[in-house]
Amino acid sequence: MDGVVGVFGADDNELVSKTFLATGACQHRGKASTGLAIGNRKGIYIHKGLGRIAEVIDHNIIRIFQDLGPVAAIGNIGYTKRKIAEKINAEPIKIYPKNNSDITVVLTMDGYLIKEDDLRVELEPGYTLQTDNKTEIIGALLHKYITQEGISFGAGEKLLDSLHGRATFALTALVHDGKEIYLIVLNDDKAFEPLCYAVIDGTFVVSSESCSHRRLSGKTVTEYDGAEMTICSSGGIETKRLKEKPLMPDIFQGVYFGNVGSIFRGKEIFQLRKELGLELVDQYSDSVADIVIPNPESGWGVTVGIAEGLGRRLFPALIKLPQAVRTFQEGESKTRTQEVGLKFGGIDSLLNGKNIAMGDDSIVRGSVSEGGSVWVVYNAGANFIEFWISYGPMFFPSFKEWHRGIECLHELASQRAFKDDNPYDKSMDEINKAVAKLVGVDEVRYNSQEQIRKVAGDGSFQALDASYPIDYGYWPDWLKREYEKYEKYGKG
Repeated sequence: MDGVVGVFGADDNELVSKTFLATGACQHRGKASTGLAIGNRKGIYIHKGLGRIAEVIDHNIIRIFQDLGPVAAIGNIGYTKRKIAEKINAEPIKIYPKNNSDITVVLTMDGYLIKEDDLRVELEPGYTLQTDNKTEIIGALLHKYITQEGISFGAGEKLLDSLHGRATFALTALVHDGKEIYLIVLNDDKAFEPLCYAVIDGTFVVSSESCSHRRLSGKTVTEYDGAEMTICSSGGIETKRLKEKPLMPDIFQGVYFGNVGSIFRGKEIFQLRKELGLELVDQYSDSVADIVIPNPESGWGVTVGIAEGLGRRLFPALIKLPQAVRTFQEGESKTRTQEVGLKFGGIDSLLNGKNIAMGDDSIVRGSVSEGGSVWVVYNAGANFIEFWISYGPMFFPSFKEWHRGIECLHELASQRAFKDDNPYDKSMDEINKAVAKLVGVDEVRYNSQEQIRKVAGDGSFQALDASYPIDYGYWPDWLKREYEKYEKYGKG
């Protein structure tokens, strides 16, 4: 869930600064690495490293890059590509063909590729692959098709055909043909990863999220549909949809991962989350809560809706501490537990002796709740916790976790709550009670998939119902067996 940015403006004297700010606005999407690349008529230049953007890119880098007279730039905010972050996997990534080529490609990507071994074998005769990053595979394919088709929509079509059903991506790339620089933007045919663009003071700015445009005092023009490609060059800016396929946006990125001020499929993410809270109140109209509190930070939106719907006072009684880090994609359970333990603090004067309605976006593994926010609220003296959840019970792991094996299924809270039992034939009430016992609260109140769809629209609900953007043929065998069980017992 990287944040990616692309900027094109031949006469923009602040192009690098704008790229820095637009990329930095996506910092919530990553903590492991960051990088910028700029292109001018002579070539492409990259600066990247481990850490947050302010730790890697300083004013000297911005000044040096701007003095090079850039025409286009791309930026990345990255999650770790491996358990231990390595600079070699940081983005943007340069592609290295083994034979002399007039084409230079540097790219960054938000997305994921499944089972790439065959693609590596296909590319190795012609390319020196230097990283474990799947972005490099997709970049080498892009270089290959540009070599065959030129810097054209035809090259984009070939890339889409090659990756259909096995990858999700929203990429920005700088391409130099020996004479001039191009900015290329392309997303997968399902539009799974968010991507949008704006034109701000004559400069084209594309980003994973519209918060980048607001950071530059601009306003998003539109979100990309699936298989949509933009080519920016000295000849102008042209955008074309290469294939007409049904869209399948990742609903979870709107419910959980996006910036609250960004737009997700036409709706402000904060408003989306607030409406999910109102839907929860419609489903569970009774409450013994004295006050409503958010599980910060992504629990804020849904909690506003819960408080409004219940007519209860909303207090920020649970706070995220300054040393907190985002733990969603931390795979090591011991490390995750340690990070969660440092994450929250509670306000005793608001919580002591109270019945609490606590709102949150989701329960994935349950460890953030179990060892973090729930413990803090009870430790501050709360009598009773209703745990209201904007998303539904998560039965299946993200496809981006499949490489870890069946462990990523078994660690989900909805699976752990029914260990040695079958979660798929249970009613919502039974699931609520079992997960409440697991995470240590008095009640859990999940949203239903129907209500989520009503608010967020249709798309991929992969964790709820295995509606993956990945073709069935690429699924691991253990997941296929689990899905057969899911269908057999009536959830499918």
